[in-house]
Amino acid sequence: MKGERYRPAPEVLRRLATVDFVAVVGPSAAGKTTLIREATRREPGLRLVLNNTSRDPRPDEREGVDYRFETRRRMEERIHRREYVQVAPSVFGDLYATAAEDYATDGVALLPVLADAMPGFRALPFRSSHTLYVLPATWEAWWPRLMRRQFNAEVLAGRLAEARRSLEFALDDTDARFVLNDDLAVARDDFAALALHRPRTARLRHDQTRA
Repeated sequence: MKGERYRPAPEVLRRLATVDFVAVVGPSAAGKTTLIREATRREPGLRLVLNNTSRDPRPDEREGVDYRFETRRRMEERIHRREYVQVAPSVFGDLYATAAEDYATDGVALLPVLADAMPGFRALPFRSSHTLYVLPATWEAWWPRLMRRQFNAEVLAGRLAEARRSLEFALDDTDARFVLNDDLAVARDDFAALALHRPRTARLRHDQTRA
């Protein structure tokens, strides 16, 4: 079942009505996952939404910390029962999805989301929903970080195209909230402040204009 045709079950939608959700969007290697990890370690009110996947764990990945690893058969069964919030098949044939039980109903649920998937998330009945855009301070700072991922030419082209769509989406979004990831500790605190709707500091107000 293709992700764009998937519709969660009514009980899943009812649960989402109790969830305060923040989608985290940005180019590959902008630091989305790092900022989420750092912010959730310091702020008990912020909760990461784990992805379920049918692919095998990589050597440095841990069950229940990085992903929830399930067999493809089990994921297909859950898709058939419409138990997931969203489903996203990858170009490599693996399945990715998020389960309703992983969206915390206390605090704020955080999830890295591709810009292309944002219309689907905005159609879901969350109690509240906002978007944070994580941006590198400069092209010169971002490019070496992207190159360290060692993507092949085809994957790199796809990531660059997705980065462009992310930035275009951010600039067209009237609810845009930007985090400039130029210093990890500062960006982490800015990220948490925006996710938790705290009063904006002078730096945050400046960053919204600068972005």
